[in-house]
Amino acid sequence: MDLEPPDDATIQKLFDTPGDVTPGTFEIALVLGGTVSSGAYTAGVLDFLVEALDAWTTLRDTGAAVPNHHVTLRFLTGTSGGGVNAAIFTRAMNYDFHPVSQATPAATAQQNPFYDVWVNHLNLADMLTVTDLDKPGATITSLLNGDAVDAAAAKVVAFTGAEKPKPRVWLAAPLRLFLTLTNLNGMPYRIDFGSMTLPDGSTVNLQQSYVAHADFARFAAVCNGQSLAPDDVRPDEFVIGFENAPNTMGWDDFGQYALGTSAFPIGLPSRTLSRPLRHYQYRLNDEPPPVPPSTVPHYWPLIPDWDALQTWSGSGVPDTYTFTAVDGGVCDNEPIELARTALAGITGENPRDGKTANRAVLLIDPFAGSSTMAKPLAPDVLTSAGALLATVLQQIRYDTRDILLAANAHVFSRFMITAQRGDAVGDYALATAGLDAFMGFASPVFRRHDYLLGRKNCQDYLRRFLVLPDDNKLFAGWSGVPGLNIADYRVTDASGAVFLPIIPLTGATRLNEVLDPWPAGAFDPNTLRPAIEARFNRLLSAEFAKGPLTDVLTWLAGKIAEGTAADYVIGLMNQALQEWKLNTPATA
Repeated sequence: MDLEPPDDATIQKLFDTPGDVTPGTFEIALVLGGTVSSGAYTAGVLDFLVEALDAWTTLRDTGAAVPNHHVTLRFLTGTSGGGVNAAIFTRAMNYDFHPVSQATPAATAQQNPFYDVWVNHLNLADMLTVTDLDKPGATITSLLNGDAVDAAAAKVVAFTGAEKPKPRVWLAAPLRLFLTLTNLNGMPYRIDFGSMTLPDGSTVNLQQSYVAHADFARFAAVCNGQSLAPDDVRPDEFVIGFENAPNTMGWDDFGQYALGTSAFPIGLPSRTLSRPLRHYQYRLNDEPPPVPPSTVPHYWPLIPDWDALQTWSGSGVPDTYTFTAVDGGVCDNEPIELARTALAGITGENPRDGKTANRAVLLIDPFAGSSTMAKPLAPDVLTSAGALLATVLQQIRYDTRDILLAANAHVFSRFMITAQRGDAVGDYALATAGLDAFMGFASPVFRRHDYLLGRKNCQDYLRRFLVLPDDNKLFAGWSGVPGLNIADYRVTDASGAVFLPIIPLTGATRLNEVLDPWPAGAFDPNTLRPAIEARFNRLLSAEFAKGPLTDVLTWLAGKIAEGTAADYVIGLMNQALQEWKLNTPATA
Protein backbone atom coordinates (compact mmCIF):
# COMPACT_ATOMS: atom_id res chain seq x y z
CA MET A 1 0.00 0.00 0.00
CA ASP A 2 1.00 3.64 -0.44
CA LEU A 3 2.80 4.76 2.72
CA GLU A 4 2.74 8.45 1.90
CA PRO A 5 0.43 10.62 4.02
CA PRO A 6 -2.50 12.28 2.23
CA ASP A 7 -1.71 15.66 0.72
CA ASP A 8 -3.07 18.94 2.08
CA ALA A 9 -5.76 19.18 -0.61
CA THR A 10 -7.13 15.76 0.31
CA ILE A 11 -7.08 16.57 4.02
CA GLN A 12 -8.90 19.84 3.43
CA LYS A 13 -11.54 18.17 1.25
CA LEU A 14 -12.19 15.44 3.81
CA PHE A 15 -12.01 17.35 7.07
CA ASP A 16 -12.27 21.08 6.62
CA THR A 17 -15.10 21.71 4.16
CA PRO A 18 -18.45 20.74 5.73
CA GLY A 19 -20.24 23.05 3.27
CA ASP A 20 -22.89 25.66 3.84
CA VAL A 21 -26.15 24.76 5.53
CA THR A 22 -29.13 25.05 3.17
CA PRO A 23 -31.30 28.02 4.20
CA GLY A 24 -34.30 26.88 6.21
CA THR A 25 -32.47 23.72 7.36
CA PHE A 26 -30.99 22.76 10.73
CA GLU A 27 -28.32 20.02 10.81
CA ILE A 28 -27.87 17.62 13.72
CA ALA A 29 -25.23 15.14 14.86
CA LEU A 30 -26.42 12.61 17.45
CA VAL A 31 -24.03 11.40 20.17
CA LEU A 32 -25.03 8.20 21.97
CA GLY A 33 -22.93 7.75 25.10
CA GLY A 34 -22.05 4.58 26.99
CA THR A 35 -24.98 2.95 28.76
CA VAL A 36 -24.57 -0.78 29.67
CA SER A 37 -28.17 -1.95 30.32
CA SER A 38 -29.45 1.62 30.46
CA GLY A 39 -29.22 1.50 26.68
CA ALA A 40 -32.93 0.73 27.01
CA TYR A 41 -33.41 4.39 27.95
CA THR A 42 -31.45 5.63 24.91
CA ALA A 43 -33.45 3.23 22.72
CA GLY A 44 -36.67 4.83 23.96
CA VAL A 45 -35.34 8.31 23.22
CA LEU A 46 -34.45 7.27 19.68
CA ASP A 47 -37.81 5.58 19.13
CA PHE A 48 -39.67 8.79 19.98
CA LEU A 49 -37.22 10.95 18.03
CA VAL A 50 -37.80 8.89 14.88
CA GLU A 51 -41.56 8.95 15.42
CA ALA A 52 -41.57 12.75 15.85
CA LEU A 53 -39.45 13.35 12.75
CA ASP A 54 -41.50 10.93 10.65
CA ALA A 55 -44.83 12.41 11.78
CA TRP A 56 -43.80 16.03 11.21
CA THR A 57 -42.06 15.60 7.85
CA THR A 58 -44.91 13.48 6.46
CA LEU A 59 -47.46 16.18 7.33
CA ARG A 60 -45.17 18.97 6.12
CA ASP A 61 -44.55 17.35 2.76
CA THR A 62 -48.27 16.80 2.15
CA GLY A 63 -49.03 20.49 2.70
CA ALA A 64 -50.52 20.29 6.18
CA ALA A 65 -50.58 23.34 8.47
CA VAL A 66 -47.36 22.48 10.31
CA PRO A 67 -43.94 24.21 10.51
CA ASN A 68 -42.23 24.12 7.11
CA HIS A 69 -38.49 24.26 7.90
CA HIS A 70 -36.22 21.23 7.52
CA VAL A 71 -33.99 19.16 9.81
CA THR A 72 -31.21 16.89 8.54
CA LEU A 73 -29.52 14.24 10.65
CA ARG A 74 -26.01 14.11 9.18
CA PHE A 75 -23.89 12.23 11.71
CA LEU A 76 -24.34 9.60 14.39
CA THR A 77 -21.69 8.61 16.92
CA GLY A 78 -21.96 5.87 19.53
CA THR A 79 -19.96 3.94 22.06
CA SER A 80 -20.66 0.85 24.16
CA GLY A 81 -24.45 0.51 24.63
CA GLY A 82 -24.82 3.76 22.71
CA GLY A 83 -22.94 2.09 19.86
CA VAL A 84 -25.44 -0.78 19.89
CA ASN A 85 -28.25 1.75 19.61
CA ALA A 86 -26.40 3.52 16.80
CA ALA A 87 -26.17 0.20 14.95
CA ILE A 88 -29.88 -0.50 15.45
CA PHE A 89 -30.70 3.01 14.25
CA THR A 90 -28.54 2.64 11.15
CA ARG A 91 -30.15 -0.66 10.15
CA ALA A 92 -33.70 0.33 11.07
CA MET A 93 -33.69 3.61 9.15
CA ASN A 94 -34.20 1.70 5.92
CA TYR A 95 -37.56 0.39 7.07
CA ASP A 96 -40.94 1.23 8.48
CA PHE A 97 -41.68 0.07 12.03
CA HIS A 98 -44.15 0.85 14.78
CA PRO A 99 -43.20 3.16 17.66
CA VAL A 100 -43.80 1.67 21.10
CA SER A 101 -45.76 3.66 23.67
CA GLN A 102 -47.12 2.45 27.00
CA ALA A 103 -50.32 1.12 25.39
CA THR A 104 -48.71 -0.66 22.42
CA PRO A 105 -49.63 -4.38 22.29
CA ALA A 106 -46.76 -6.78 22.94
CA ALA A 107 -46.99 -8.36 19.48
CA THR A 108 -46.66 -4.94 17.83
CA ALA A 109 -43.84 -3.90 20.16
CA GLN A 110 -41.89 -6.97 19.13
CA GLN A 111 -41.69 -5.56 15.60
CA ASN A 112 -39.82 -2.47 16.80
CA PRO A 113 -36.04 -3.15 16.69
CA PHE A 114 -35.16 -0.75 19.52
CA TYR A 115 -37.73 -2.26 21.89
CA ASP A 116 -37.24 -5.86 20.82
CA VAL A 117 -33.48 -5.89 21.30
CA TRP A 118 -33.33 -3.93 24.55
CA VAL A 119 -36.49 -5.12 26.32
CA ASN A 120 -37.17 -8.60 24.96
CA HIS A 121 -33.54 -9.69 24.62
CA LEU A 122 -30.23 -8.95 26.38
CA ASN A 123 -31.39 -10.84 29.47
CA LEU A 124 -28.97 -11.76 32.26
CA ALA A 125 -30.56 -15.21 32.46
CA ASP A 126 -29.37 -15.89 28.91
CA MET A 127 -25.90 -14.50 29.68
CA LEU A 128 -25.60 -17.00 32.55
CA THR A 129 -26.17 -20.08 30.39
CA VAL A 130 -23.22 -22.31 29.47
CA THR A 131 -23.82 -22.89 25.75
CA ASP A 132 -20.53 -21.13 24.99
CA LEU A 133 -18.68 -23.58 27.22
CA ASP A 134 -20.38 -26.61 25.66
CA LYS A 135 -19.01 -25.98 22.18
CA PRO A 136 -16.27 -28.39 20.99
CA GLY A 137 -12.84 -26.95 21.76
CA ALA A 138 -14.36 -23.95 23.50
CA THR A 139 -12.14 -21.63 25.51
CA ILE A 140 -13.39 -19.22 28.15
CA THR A 141 -13.41 -15.72 26.79
CA SER A 142 -15.55 -13.90 29.36
CA LEU A 143 -17.41 -14.25 32.64
CA LEU A 144 -20.78 -14.03 30.87
CA ASN A 145 -21.99 -15.96 27.85
CA GLY A 146 -21.48 -13.90 24.71
CA ASP A 147 -23.95 -16.03 22.74
CA ALA A 148 -26.77 -13.87 24.12
CA VAL A 149 -25.39 -10.66 22.63
CA ASP A 150 -24.49 -12.50 19.40
CA ALA A 151 -28.16 -13.47 19.05
CA ALA A 152 -29.27 -9.89 19.63
CA ALA A 153 -26.78 -8.65 17.01
CA ALA A 154 -28.10 -11.20 14.52
CA LYS A 155 -31.62 -9.82 15.01
CA VAL A 156 -30.38 -6.29 14.34
CA VAL A 157 -28.62 -7.08 11.07
CA ALA A 158 -31.54 -9.23 9.87
CA PHE A 159 -34.19 -6.57 10.57
CA THR A 160 -36.33 -5.75 7.53
CA GLY A 161 -39.21 -3.81 9.04
CA ALA A 162 -42.73 -4.58 10.16
CA GLU A 163 -44.37 -3.56 6.91
CA LYS A 164 -42.24 -2.06 4.12
CA PRO A 165 -39.17 0.06 3.30
CA LYS A 166 -39.57 3.69 4.34
CA PRO A 167 -37.63 6.59 2.80
CA ARG A 168 -36.86 9.29 5.38
CA VAL A 169 -36.24 12.73 3.93
CA TRP A 170 -34.67 13.97 7.18
CA LEU A 171 -31.69 11.62 6.84
CA ALA A 172 -28.54 12.83 5.11
CA ALA A 173 -27.47 10.87 2.04
CA PRO A 174 -25.44 9.16 3.29
CA LEU A 175 -25.90 9.14 7.06
CA ARG A 176 -22.38 8.90 8.45
CA LEU A 177 -21.76 6.83 11.55
CA PHE A 178 -18.83 6.61 13.98
CA LEU A 179 -18.45 3.67 16.39
CA THR A 180 -15.73 4.05 19.01
CA LEU A 181 -13.54 1.09 19.92
CA THR A 182 -10.83 0.28 22.40
CA ASN A 183 -8.11 -1.28 20.25
CA LEU A 184 -6.13 -3.72 22.41
CA ASN A 185 -3.41 -4.09 19.77
CA GLY A 186 -3.20 -0.36 19.20
CA MET A 187 -1.94 1.68 16.30
CA PRO A 188 1.65 2.98 16.48
CA TYR A 189 2.32 6.58 15.48
CA ARG A 190 5.61 8.46 15.14
CA ILE A 191 6.22 12.16 15.59
CA ASP A 192 9.31 13.59 13.90
CA PHE A 193 11.09 16.47 15.65
CA GLY A 194 13.71 17.07 12.98
CA SER A 195 17.40 16.25 13.38
CA MET A 196 20.29 17.03 15.72
CA THR A 197 24.00 17.28 14.93
CA LEU A 198 26.20 15.54 17.49
CA PRO A 199 29.68 16.75 18.56
CA ASP A 200 31.31 14.20 16.27
CA GLY A 201 29.52 15.72 13.30
CA SER A 202 27.04 12.90 12.82
CA THR A 203 23.31 13.56 12.56
CA VAL A 204 20.49 11.78 14.33
CA ASN A 205 16.77 12.06 13.69
CA LEU A 206 14.67 12.97 16.71
CA GLN A 207 11.47 10.99 16.95
CA GLN A 208 8.84 10.04 19.50
CA SER A 209 6.66 7.00 19.03
CA TYR A 210 3.49 6.06 20.87
CA VAL A 211 0.67 3.55 20.52
CA ALA A 212 -2.93 4.82 20.38
CA HIS A 213 -5.64 2.53 21.75
CA ALA A 214 -8.62 4.90 21.50
CA ASP A 215 -9.98 3.99 18.08
CA PHE A 216 -13.09 4.34 15.95
CA ALA A 217 -14.57 3.17 12.67
CA ARG A 218 -16.48 5.30 10.16
CA PHE A 219 -19.44 4.09 8.10
CA ALA A 220 -21.55 5.65 5.36
CA ALA A 221 -25.10 4.28 5.50
CA VAL A 222 -27.15 4.65 2.34
CA CYS A 223 -30.85 4.17 3.00
CA ASN A 224 -33.71 3.29 0.67
CA GLY A 225 -34.35 5.82 -2.06
CA GLN A 226 -30.88 7.34 -1.72
CA SER A 227 -27.85 7.09 -3.96
CA LEU A 228 -24.13 7.59 -3.49
CA ALA A 229 -21.61 8.28 -6.22
CA PRO A 230 -18.27 6.45 -5.95
CA ASP A 231 -16.45 9.78 -5.63
CA ASP A 232 -18.49 10.53 -2.50
CA VAL A 233 -17.03 7.54 -0.64
CA ARG A 234 -14.31 8.56 1.80
CA PRO A 235 -11.07 6.53 1.77
CA ASP A 236 -11.33 5.98 5.54
CA GLU A 237 -14.86 4.58 5.80
CA PHE A 238 -16.96 1.52 5.09
CA VAL A 239 -20.17 1.77 3.07
CA ILE A 240 -23.21 -0.20 4.19
CA GLY A 241 -26.54 -0.66 2.47
CA PHE A 242 -25.25 0.25 -1.00
CA GLU A 243 -24.13 -2.76 -2.99
CA ASN A 244 -22.28 -1.17 -5.91
CA ALA A 245 -20.05 1.27 -4.00
CA PRO A 246 -16.37 0.75 -3.15
CA ASN A 247 -15.53 -0.61 0.31
CA THR A 248 -19.03 -2.02 0.76
CA MET A 249 -19.35 -3.88 4.05
CA GLY A 250 -21.81 -6.69 4.68
CA TRP A 251 -24.30 -6.27 7.50
CA ASP A 252 -22.91 -9.28 9.38
CA ASP A 253 -19.47 -7.67 9.46
CA PHE A 254 -21.08 -4.40 10.55
CA GLY A 255 -22.70 -6.32 13.40
CA GLN A 256 -19.25 -7.42 14.59
CA TYR A 257 -18.22 -3.79 14.93
CA ALA A 258 -21.37 -3.16 17.01
CA LEU A 259 -20.37 -6.10 19.21
CA GLY A 260 -16.84 -4.70 19.44
CA THR A 261 -17.88 -1.30 20.75
CA SER A 262 -20.04 -2.96 23.43
CA ALA A 263 -17.70 -5.77 24.54
CA PHE A 264 -17.44 -4.92 28.24
CA PRO A 265 -13.95 -6.01 29.36
CA ILE A 266 -13.88 -9.45 31.05
CA GLY A 267 -17.68 -9.47 31.33
CA LEU A 268 -18.31 -10.07 27.60
CA PRO A 269 -16.06 -11.49 24.87
CA SER A 270 -13.64 -9.25 22.99
CA ARG A 271 -14.03 -9.14 19.21
CA THR A 272 -11.53 -9.66 16.40
CA LEU A 273 -12.07 -7.05 13.69
CA SER A 274 -10.43 -6.32 10.35
CA ARG A 275 -10.23 -3.18 8.25
CA PRO A 276 -8.07 -1.66 5.50
CA LEU A 277 -4.91 -0.26 7.06
CA ARG A 278 -5.30 2.87 4.92
CA HIS A 279 -8.09 4.00 7.26
CA TYR A 280 -5.37 5.04 9.71
CA GLN A 281 -3.76 7.40 7.22
CA TYR A 282 -6.65 9.79 7.73
CA ARG A 283 -6.38 10.59 11.42
CA LEU A 284 -5.65 14.15 12.50
CA ASN A 285 -4.53 16.09 15.52
CA ASP A 286 -7.69 18.17 15.65
CA GLU A 287 -6.84 20.72 18.36
CA PRO A 288 -3.23 21.86 17.94
CA PRO A 289 -2.35 25.42 18.99
CA PRO A 290 -1.66 27.97 16.23
CA VAL A 291 1.99 28.24 15.24
CA PRO A 292 3.39 31.74 16.04
CA PRO A 293 3.24 34.24 14.52
CA SER A 294 0.18 32.82 12.75
CA THR A 295 -3.13 32.68 14.60
CA VAL A 296 -4.87 30.63 11.90
CA PRO A 297 -5.94 27.19 13.21
CA HIS A 298 -4.16 24.32 11.55
CA TYR A 299 -4.06 20.55 11.77
CA TRP A 300 -1.47 17.84 11.30
CA PRO A 301 -2.04 14.31 9.97
CA LEU A 302 -1.03 11.55 12.35
CA ILE A 303 1.39 9.28 10.51
CA PRO A 304 1.49 5.59 11.48
CA ASP A 305 4.89 4.23 12.46
CA TRP A 306 5.36 1.98 9.45
CA ASP A 307 8.56 0.42 10.80
CA ALA A 308 6.77 -0.64 13.97
CA LEU A 309 3.91 -2.08 11.94
CA GLN A 310 6.30 -4.10 9.79
CA THR A 311 7.97 -5.49 12.88
CA TRP A 312 4.57 -6.31 14.39
CA SER A 313 3.25 -8.05 11.28
CA GLY A 314 6.50 -9.84 10.51
CA SER A 315 5.93 -9.56 6.77
CA GLY A 316 5.86 -5.95 5.69
CA VAL A 317 3.08 -3.42 6.06
CA PRO A 318 -0.22 -5.31 5.63
CA ASP A 319 -3.06 -4.03 3.48
CA THR A 320 -5.56 -5.40 6.01
CA TYR A 321 -5.17 -4.68 9.70
CA THR A 322 -6.67 -7.21 12.14
CA PHE A 323 -7.04 -6.27 15.79
CA THR A 324 -8.83 -7.15 19.00
CA ALA A 325 -11.45 -4.70 20.25
CA VAL A 326 -13.34 -4.20 23.49
CA ASP A 327 -15.84 -1.65 24.76
CA GLY A 328 -15.31 1.76 23.20
CA GLY A 329 -16.25 3.31 26.53
CA VAL A 330 -12.93 2.29 28.06
CA CYS A 331 -11.22 5.03 26.04
CA ASP A 332 -14.03 7.30 24.79
CA ASN A 333 -17.39 7.04 26.52
CA GLU A 334 -18.79 10.28 25.08
CA PRO A 335 -17.59 10.67 21.45
CA ILE A 336 -18.76 14.28 21.26
CA GLU A 337 -15.66 15.66 19.56
CA LEU A 338 -15.99 13.20 16.68
CA ALA A 339 -19.50 14.49 16.06
CA ARG A 340 -18.63 18.15 16.50
CA THR A 341 -15.67 18.15 14.14
CA ALA A 342 -17.56 16.11 11.55
CA LEU A 343 -20.37 18.67 11.64
CA ALA A 344 -18.25 21.84 11.73
CA GLY A 345 -15.03 20.78 10.02
CA ILE A 346 -11.74 20.10 11.78
CA THR A 347 -10.92 23.78 12.30
CA GLY A 348 -14.49 25.11 12.27
CA GLU A 349 -17.02 25.91 14.93
CA ASN A 350 -20.77 25.43 14.88
CA PRO A 351 -22.46 28.82 15.43
CA ARG A 352 -23.43 29.08 19.10
CA ASP A 353 -25.55 32.23 19.11
CA GLY A 354 -29.29 31.63 19.08
CA LYS A 355 -29.94 33.93 16.13
CA THR A 356 -27.40 32.27 13.84
CA ALA A 357 -27.27 28.64 15.06
CA ASN A 358 -27.80 26.20 12.20
CA ARG A 359 -26.00 23.07 13.41
CA ALA A 360 -25.94 21.28 16.75
CA VAL A 361 -24.64 18.22 18.54
CA LEU A 362 -27.38 16.42 20.48
CA LEU A 363 -26.03 14.15 23.23
CA ILE A 364 -28.25 11.40 24.63
CA ASP A 365 -26.83 10.42 28.02
CA PRO A 366 -28.90 8.48 30.58
CA PHE A 367 -26.50 9.14 33.45
CA ALA A 368 -26.02 12.92 33.63
CA GLY A 369 -26.61 13.95 37.22
CA SER A 370 -24.89 13.66 40.57
CA SER A 371 -21.99 11.26 40.99
CA THR A 372 -20.62 9.55 44.07
CA MET A 373 -17.06 8.86 45.13
CA ALA A 374 -15.82 5.32 45.61
CA LYS A 375 -16.21 3.81 49.07
CA PRO A 376 -13.09 2.75 51.03
CA LEU A 377 -11.45 -0.14 49.21
CA ALA A 378 -10.19 -3.49 50.47
CA PRO A 379 -6.40 -3.80 50.00
CA ASP A 380 -6.48 -6.83 47.66
CA VAL A 381 -5.36 -6.67 44.06
CA LEU A 382 -8.67 -7.63 42.43
CA THR A 383 -10.60 -4.98 44.34
CA SER A 384 -8.05 -2.44 43.19
CA ALA A 385 -8.35 -3.69 39.60
CA GLY A 386 -12.12 -3.32 39.68
CA ALA A 387 -11.82 0.16 41.14
CA LEU A 388 -9.30 1.08 38.44
CA LEU A 389 -11.74 0.09 35.68
CA ALA A 390 -14.51 2.14 37.32
CA THR A 391 -12.10 5.07 37.65
CA VAL A 392 -11.20 4.94 33.97
CA LEU A 393 -14.86 4.87 32.94
CA GLN A 394 -15.74 7.81 35.19
CA GLN A 395 -12.73 9.83 34.08
CA ILE A 396 -13.44 9.51 30.36
CA ARG A 397 -17.21 9.87 30.65
CA TYR A 398 -17.02 13.62 30.09
CA ASP A 399 -14.78 16.38 28.91
CA THR A 400 -15.36 19.42 31.16
CA ARG A 401 -15.78 21.67 28.13
CA ASP A 402 -18.53 19.44 26.77
CA ILE A 403 -20.45 19.65 30.04
CA LEU A 404 -20.13 23.43 30.22
CA LEU A 405 -21.29 23.95 26.63
CA ALA A 406 -24.27 21.62 26.97
CA ALA A 407 -25.31 23.34 30.20
CA ASN A 408 -24.91 26.90 28.91
CA ALA A 409 -28.33 28.34 28.07
CA HIS A 410 -26.70 30.77 25.62
CA VAL A 411 -25.06 28.02 23.54
CA PHE A 412 -27.41 26.70 20.85
CA SER A 413 -24.96 24.30 19.18
CA ARG A 414 -24.87 21.75 22.03
CA PHE A 415 -27.87 20.01 23.62
CA MET A 416 -28.23 17.04 25.99
CA ILE A 417 -31.13 14.72 26.86
CA THR A 418 -30.75 12.87 30.15
CA ALA A 419 -32.92 10.74 32.40
CA GLN A 420 -35.43 12.58 34.59
CA ARG A 421 -38.28 11.11 36.63
CA GLY A 422 -39.93 13.53 39.00
CA ASP A 423 -37.17 15.10 41.08
CA ALA A 424 -34.70 12.31 40.24
CA VAL A 425 -32.12 13.07 37.52
CA GLY A 426 -29.57 10.68 36.03
CA ASP A 427 -28.83 7.32 37.66
CA TYR A 428 -31.60 7.36 40.26
CA ALA A 429 -34.25 8.17 37.66
CA LEU A 430 -33.46 4.84 36.01
CA ALA A 431 -34.52 1.34 37.03
CA THR A 432 -31.54 -0.11 35.12
CA ALA A 433 -28.71 1.92 36.68
CA GLY A 434 -27.85 -0.22 39.71
CA LEU A 435 -24.65 -2.29 39.85
CA ASP A 436 -22.92 0.15 37.50
CA ALA A 437 -25.87 -0.15 35.10
CA PHE A 438 -25.72 -3.97 34.87
CA MET A 439 -28.90 -4.32 36.97
CA GLY A 440 -31.18 -3.73 34.02
CA PHE A 441 -30.08 -6.97 32.38
CA ALA A 442 -31.72 -8.82 35.29
CA SER A 443 -35.30 -7.86 34.42
CA PRO A 444 -37.13 -6.86 31.24
CA VAL A 445 -39.54 -4.92 33.48
CA PHE A 446 -36.69 -2.58 34.47
CA ARG A 447 -35.68 -2.12 30.85
CA ARG A 448 -39.25 -1.47 29.71
CA HIS A 449 -39.68 1.21 32.39
CA ASP A 450 -36.58 3.02 31.23
CA TYR A 451 -37.50 2.64 27.56
CA LEU A 452 -40.79 4.43 28.18
CA LEU A 453 -38.99 7.02 30.33
CA GLY A 454 -36.67 7.67 27.39
CA ARG A 455 -39.68 8.30 25.15
CA LYS A 456 -41.26 10.68 27.65
CA ASN A 457 -38.02 12.56 28.30
CA CYS A 458 -37.47 12.94 24.54
CA GLN A 459 -40.98 14.32 24.07
CA ASP A 460 -40.49 16.84 26.88
CA TYR A 461 -37.09 17.85 25.54
CA LEU A 462 -38.24 18.38 21.96
CA ARG A 463 -41.16 20.45 23.19
CA ARG A 464 -39.33 22.67 25.71
CA PHE A 465 -35.55 22.57 25.33
CA LEU A 466 -34.45 21.68 21.77
CA VAL A 467 -35.39 25.19 20.70
CA LEU A 468 -34.00 28.37 19.13
CA PRO A 469 -34.99 32.03 19.58
CA ASP A 470 -38.01 32.82 17.43
CA ASP A 471 -35.99 35.31 15.37
CA ASN A 472 -33.64 32.61 14.07
CA LYS A 473 -33.83 32.48 10.26
CA LEU A 474 -34.81 28.81 10.47
CA PHE A 475 -38.37 29.90 11.22
CA ALA A 476 -38.64 32.62 8.56
CA GLY A 477 -41.06 30.61 6.44
CA TRP A 478 -43.55 29.77 9.21
CA SER A 479 -45.59 32.89 8.60
CA GLY A 480 -46.31 31.75 5.07
CA VAL A 481 -47.93 28.43 6.05
CA PRO A 482 -51.73 28.72 5.66
CA GLY A 483 -53.55 27.81 8.85
CA LEU A 484 -50.43 27.39 11.01
CA ASN A 485 -50.99 28.64 14.55
CA ILE A 486 -47.46 29.60 15.62
CA ALA A 487 -48.65 30.16 19.20
CA ASP A 488 -49.13 26.39 19.54
CA TYR A 489 -45.36 25.94 19.37
CA ARG A 490 -44.02 28.91 21.32
CA VAL A 491 -41.94 28.40 24.47
CA THR A 492 -41.27 31.32 26.81
CA ASP A 493 -38.50 31.40 29.43
CA ALA A 494 -38.49 33.24 32.77
CA SER A 495 -37.20 36.43 31.15
CA GLY A 496 -40.01 36.49 28.59
CA ALA A 497 -37.80 35.45 25.66
CA VAL A 498 -39.69 33.44 23.03
CA PHE A 499 -38.38 30.26 21.42
CA LEU A 500 -39.59 27.82 18.77
CA PRO A 501 -38.83 24.07 18.43
CA ILE A 502 -36.23 22.67 16.06
CA ILE A 503 -38.23 19.42 15.82
CA PRO A 504 -41.91 20.34 16.27
CA LEU A 505 -44.37 17.83 17.71
CA THR A 506 -47.31 17.07 15.44
CA GLY A 507 -50.18 14.61 15.36
CA ALA A 508 -50.00 11.78 17.89
CA THR A 509 -46.59 12.89 19.16
CA ARG A 510 -48.33 15.83 20.90
CA LEU A 511 -50.21 13.42 23.19
CA ASN A 512 -48.39 13.13 26.51
CA GLU A 513 -46.36 9.96 26.91
CA VAL A 514 -47.35 7.65 29.79
CA LEU A 515 -44.93 5.75 32.03
CA ASP A 516 -45.18 2.34 33.66
CA PRO A 517 -45.23 2.44 37.48
CA TRP A 518 -41.84 2.35 39.22
CA PRO A 519 -41.08 -1.41 39.11
CA ALA A 520 -40.48 -2.05 42.82
CA GLY A 521 -40.73 -5.75 43.62
CA ALA A 522 -40.66 -6.77 39.96
CA PHE A 523 -37.51 -8.88 40.28
CA ASP A 524 -36.31 -11.42 42.85
CA PRO A 525 -32.57 -12.13 42.48
CA ASN A 526 -33.07 -15.63 43.91
CA THR A 527 -34.68 -16.67 40.63
CA LEU A 528 -31.19 -16.55 39.11
CA ARG A 529 -29.55 -18.65 41.83
CA PRO A 530 -29.36 -21.94 39.87
CA ALA A 531 -28.00 -20.22 36.75
CA ILE A 532 -25.37 -18.26 38.70
CA GLU A 533 -24.13 -21.38 40.48
CA ALA A 534 -24.08 -23.46 37.30
CA ARG A 535 -22.07 -20.94 35.33
CA PHE A 536 -19.66 -20.13 38.14
CA ASN A 537 -18.94 -23.81 38.79
CA ARG A 538 -18.27 -24.46 35.10
CA LEU A 539 -15.97 -21.43 34.85
CA LEU A 540 -14.15 -22.34 38.04
CA SER A 541 -13.49 -25.95 37.10
CA ALA A 542 -12.18 -25.00 33.68
CA GLU A 543 -10.13 -22.01 34.72
CA PHE A 544 -8.35 -23.71 37.61
CA ALA A 545 -6.90 -26.02 34.97
CA LYS A 546 -5.77 -23.13 32.76
CA GLY A 547 -6.96 -19.82 31.44
CA PRO A 548 -6.59 -16.04 31.72
CA LEU A 549 -9.47 -15.68 34.20
CA THR A 550 -7.95 -18.00 36.80
CA ASP A 551 -6.89 -15.19 39.15
CA VAL A 552 -10.26 -13.47 38.91
CA LEU A 553 -12.16 -16.64 39.71
CA THR A 554 -9.75 -17.68 42.47
CA TRP A 555 -10.27 -14.28 44.12
CA LEU A 556 -14.04 -14.55 43.76
CA ALA A 557 -13.98 -18.06 45.22
CA GLY A 558 -12.11 -16.70 48.24
CA LYS A 559 -14.63 -13.89 48.70
CA ILE A 560 -17.49 -16.39 48.85
CA ALA A 561 -15.69 -19.15 50.73
CA GLU A 562 -18.28 -19.16 53.51
CA GLY A 563 -21.22 -19.29 51.13
CA THR A 564 -21.83 -19.78 47.44
CA ALA A 565 -21.28 -17.79 44.27
CA ALA A 566 -25.01 -17.15 44.14
CA ASP A 567 -25.04 -15.82 47.72
CA TYR A 568 -22.37 -13.27 46.87
CA VAL A 569 -23.91 -12.08 43.59
CA ILE A 570 -27.46 -12.07 44.94
CA GLY A 571 -26.26 -10.06 47.93
CA LEU A 572 -24.89 -7.40 45.57
CA MET A 573 -28.16 -7.37 43.65
CA ASN A 574 -30.23 -6.97 46.81
CA GLN A 575 -28.07 -4.04 47.89
CA ALA A 576 -28.66 -2.36 44.53
CA LEU A 577 -32.40 -3.04 44.67
CA GLN A 578 -32.59 -1.46 48.09
CA GLU A 579 -30.51 1.58 47.05
CA TRP A 580 -32.76 2.18 44.03
CA LYS A 581 -35.95 1.44 46.02
CA LEU A 582 -36.69 -1.49 43.75
CA ASN A 583 -36.95 -4.13 46.46
CA THR A 584 -40.31 -5.51 47.53
CA PRO A 585 -42.50 -3.37 49.80
CA ALA A 586 -42.19 -6.00 52.52
CA THR A 587 -38.42 -5.50 52.78
CA ALA A 588 -38.24 -1.82 51.80
